[in-house]
Amino acid sequence: MRVLLKISPQSQITLRKDLRAALGPCSHVEVEAVKGRLILRPAAGLTLDEARDAYGKHGITVEVLKEALTIVKRRQGGASE
Repeated sequence: MRVLLKISPQSQITLRKDLRAALGPCSHVEVEAVKGRLILRPAAGLTLDEARDAYGKHGITVEVLKEALTIVKRRQGGASE
């Protein structure tokens, strides 16, 4: 699917309902820039290795990443903390 979206003066983009539905139920997304394209995917879809590769270089420990992924997956499932 290819659509045109507006970027606000605050650099925000609003996803259309059909695009949001395509992501599935999630409250956080990971965004990756690849050759001028942005790729979005649910954060809960990340493996621990992918999260470590993406965020470990920023000083985030494996323990923190594990906890963050657990929280995101729990929220995605609708359970409360």
